[in-house]
Parts: sequence; C-alpha cells; structure tokens
Amino acid sequence: MKIKILDCDKILYQGNIASITAPGLCGYFQILENHAYFISILKNGIIKLYIDGKDRKKIKIKNGILQVKNNSIIVIL
Repeated sequence: MKIKILDCDKILYQGNIASITAPGLCGYFQILENHAYFISILKNGIIKLYIDGKDRKKIKIKNGILQVKNNSIIVIL
C-alpha cells in the first residue's frame, strides 16, 4: 500500500507499507492491504507503520484524519 502522512507544512512520511495501526476515536485500528474505503478521525496517540517483515516506524500525533482508498492511505495531521 502507498501512504502519505502530511503535516500542515511538510510531508512526514511517504512510501510503501504493509500495514498501519492508528489511534481512532474509539481505539486503535489496523489497516491491511485491500482494505475497503474508510475514513476515520484520529486522536492523540502513535501511528505505527509496518514497512516490511521487521521494519517499523512510529509517529506521535495529537489528532488528524485518515482516508483509505484503493490501497492508498492519506493521513492529514
């Protein structure tokens, strides 16, 4: 899947990932490849990006919006 994480003035991360775990309003959720169309409000927490088998990246956030569409994820913080 492709992902782009945007802050107000810069791109925090852009690339391909295997999955993402993000803090939604009702708790953490995970998005895998071929996920259905999805939009969620994000709250304070940590986004975890799983790039391949062992690589993982963490990004601390305060709030934002996440959209999944056609194996492409956009996160606006």
